[in-house]
Amino acid sequence: MAREDQKMRSDAVRQAILDAALDIGIREGFGEVSIRKIISRMNYSTGVVYHYFKDKQEVIDAVEAAETAWLGAEIRKLMDDTKDIAQNMLTVFHRVMRLAMEEPERYNLIVLHKYSRHNPSAVPWMGYLSGAIRRDIERKKLRPVDPERAAFSIWSSFLGFNLMISRQRGLTPEAADALFDTQAGIILKGIQSDG
Repeated sequence: MAREDQKMRSDAVRQAILDAALDIGIREGFGEVSIRKIISRMNYSTGVVYHYFKDKQEVIDAVEAAETAWLGAEIRKLMDDTKDIAQNMLTVFHRVMRLAMEEPERYNLIVLHKYSRHNPSAVPWMGYLSGAIRRDIERKKLRPVDPERAAFSIWSSFLGFNLMISRQRGLTPEAADALFDTQAGIILKGIQSDG
């Protein structure tokens, strides 16, 4: 029982470090996260943080992994297999746009991987997008296109859109939604079947 208690305390301290880093990153920018700021926020010694992480980058990588998992779970909740890819895509990209608007640093961390030392080239859900495009082409809901190229083009188009949205100061949610509808209409018109 003592070992389980010790592991729970250890996990709680590790999580507290990650929570402090996430809070600093969202408030000040992830470039401003430092071991000094983490320990100051937590009232721990430097040694405690270094017991769990070798450096600041390892802390940021762990925060990014946890936040990426969170966004993946959010996306999976939004997906509806009874809807076509266009409907699902609009729902998911709208959620990601809101993240870009409301929490640009979190968006930079987990969607753009701006602070990652790994900078993954493959977006985890790009495979889902290309598979769904392929499925809807077979169902004649989309015109014949290369699914991988279409997924890449759609993803990068919305990434650029969200980047621009995240930089707009004073943009209301209604104005962002209107811009989103325009963007989505242009993108969908390019892949939707005429028939």
